[in-house]
Amino acid sequence: MVETENLNVGRHVVQFYGRDGELAERVTDYLLEALDNGDAAIVIATPEHRREFETRLGKAGVDLAAARDDGSYLALDAGQTLRELTAADRLDSAAFDRVIGGMIGRAVAGGRPVRVFGEMVALLWDDGLVNDAVQLEVMWEELCGRHPFSLFCAYRADSVARDLDAFAEVCRLHEEIVGSRSGTTRAFAFSREAPAVARHFAVATLNAWGAGDLANDAALVVTELAANAIVHAHSAFTLIMSVRDDLLRISVRDGDPLDGAGLRAAPLHGLGAVDALAGRWGVESLGNAGKTVWVDLLR
Repeated sequence: MVETENLNVGRHVVQFYGRDGELAERVTDYLLEALDNGDAAIVIATPEHRREFETRLGKAGVDLAAARDDGSYLALDAGQTLRELTAADRLDSAAFDRVIGGMIGRAVAGGRPVRVFGEMVALLWDDGLVNDAVQLEVMWEELCGRHPFSLFCAYRADSVARDLDAFAEVCRLHEEIVGSRSGTTRAFAFSREAPAVARHFAVATLNAWGAGDLANDAALVVTELAANAIVHAHSAFTLIMSVRDDLLRISVRDGDPLDGAGLRAAPLHGLGAVDALAGRWGVESLGNAGKTVWVDLLR
């Protein structure tokens, strides 16, 4: 069985998959663990994926008819559900709260843990509606803050690779990337040791990906960005790394809002050293939630 320790209730995770079988294996294990534990499992997927998940669950001994009857298994069509959330060709947050929020609220009110798998975001992305996909991820993230449930999202890796900036934003909106050798997300608590821990994590991750040639430059970048979060932003931070072809993107999100002056790179110091290594870098405001500093390193 595929490890599912990162898919516990209260987590918002994502998988970028290359083959449908890769997705089906992990999602089936995710759902099977929920049903075996007496939890509630909700699937919002395409008909093809739902059939594959349910075939595998049946082979694993799950009585889906009984699970549907007792409310522990609910399957929805991703396309149809997405249409219910759309008004005048735009996502409607009120409809999301009514349809999805109501469904999750009823499920958690039953008192058992709830696991959700959803790929409405992937349908939007595949249709070229990247901003809408990110907006829907934000709605899900806000709902996770109101109800205790786990959420597993999935995208085709070849689809998200077409827009690296939006890919980094999707990574930021999830606590962790599962089943991927091309992306990872890790949160670090506010502490003096955090930059060093983040540096070691980054180097170990790149070595595991077979991208050790980037380790030295990445170590410097991660250390500088993490130290800025701790020393200047006085904030915990989240490190996001993703590799696409010959490019490594490193992003560090902290809780300190960007002021009007922005960030400047002093020569040979701090961000100046990062600037000398980077193919490009920048900073994005997250409003009152803070900011993200990102750096692209070329192989």
